[in-house]
Amino acid sequence: MMNSPASRFRELSKNINSLTNLLGVDVLAPKLEFNFRTWTTMFAIVNYAGFAVFSILNNGGDWEEGLKSSLMIGGLIHGVGKFLTCLLKHQKMRHLVLYTLTIYEEYENRGDSYRSTLNSNIDRLLHIMRIIRIGYVLAFCMMGALPLAMLLHDGTRVTAMQYMIPGLPLENNFGYIVTYLIQLVTIVVTGVGFYAGDLFVFLGLTQILTFADILQIKINEFNNALEQKAEIRALVAVGGRINGEEKRQHLLLEVIKWHQLFTNYCRTVNGLYYELIATQVLSMALAMMLSFCINLSSFHMPSAIFFVVSAYSMSIYCILGTILELGYDQVYDGICNVAWYELNGGQRRLFGLMLREAQYPHTIQILGVMALSVRTALQIVKLIYSVSMMMMNRS
Repeated sequence: MMNSPASRFRELSKNINSLTNLLGVDVLAPKLEFNFRTWTTMFAIVNYAGFAVFSILNNGGDWEEGLKSSLMIGGLIHGVGKFLTCLLKHQKMRHLVLYTLTIYEEYENRGDSYRSTLNSNIDRLLHIMRIIRIGYVLAFCMMGALPLAMLLHDGTRVTAMQYMIPGLPLENNFGYIVTYLIQLVTIVVTGVGFYAGDLFVFLGLTQILTFADILQIKINEFNNALEQKAEIRALVAVGGRINGEEKRQHLLLEVIKWHQLFTNYCRTVNGLYYELIATQVLSMALAMMLSFCINLSSFHMPSAIFFVVSAYSMSIYCILGTILELGYDQVYDGICNVAWYELNGGQRRLFGLMLREAQYPHTIQILGVMALSVRTALQIVKLIYSVSMMMMNRS
């Protein structure tokens, strides 16, 4: 039983929670309590915000230096959004995880097909986690190693994060070392926060695919029963009794109930992470625009690296959104492929209501106007390019 889907999901949830707990937010705890790690995370956020504002205002009126100092404001908004979501929606996030766990515990005992589906969806989530982890590790290691690499290469002193600390000039060795170490701590907190926040969001969103696969199994079972009805009807006399109507009615109600559960889950997870997803995509788009504007005038290595980080952070959400759209299409296609002509009058009315609801799924939206998808990401990139060109022409 240690390898059962429910056990794997429980262990996976605990591992993800251990990352947020490093930042002082124990999402799975019955009651959220502040500790020194919580205050450390808040200090890192306030630390960066304060020094970034100081650097923006204290640049001698140079707009290009102001852009460089505001480069990671998008990342700040992104990080604050995830931190506040975990703090303010702690109970809802915990309830969603525990609710999903009860589904796993129930359906892992309903047969090999359900068990195999649950295991394959956990494997899919682990694969997504691995991709996200590798991307963030490479990106943030590049950010942390860049100042040392440039210092050793030609003696140029740059900072990993584009802000200055009052009283610590970079020309002074002590000031440069202290600035680098403080920024390195901020980078580590930021990287862990980005990764942990993404995992909890993805843990919730990917279960849409799990529930869609379970619905497909129920639809297959229902279709098999309807095919048996057709085979029996071909063998009996006209008007003869065809047994198994209670079973078919039960399977139809199972499909309808699960589709309603699927719809309610999509609505719940969208409501829970609505603001966070919008903040994630739009703040990273802002960071990409600032990075692009800075590099239009002259190449700037730190902003180029952060452009890659921002593009990666935005794209993983948009790619997942496209994958979820395929899950919605799977649900609709599965319902359309039900042998409805084998249903009686009352069953057809019930089936029609479910089919009508399936035509308008509760998809994940950005601010309620844009679908979370690769198409939206491409539109945002086009907008970034247009706005950047306009800003450069005005300058």
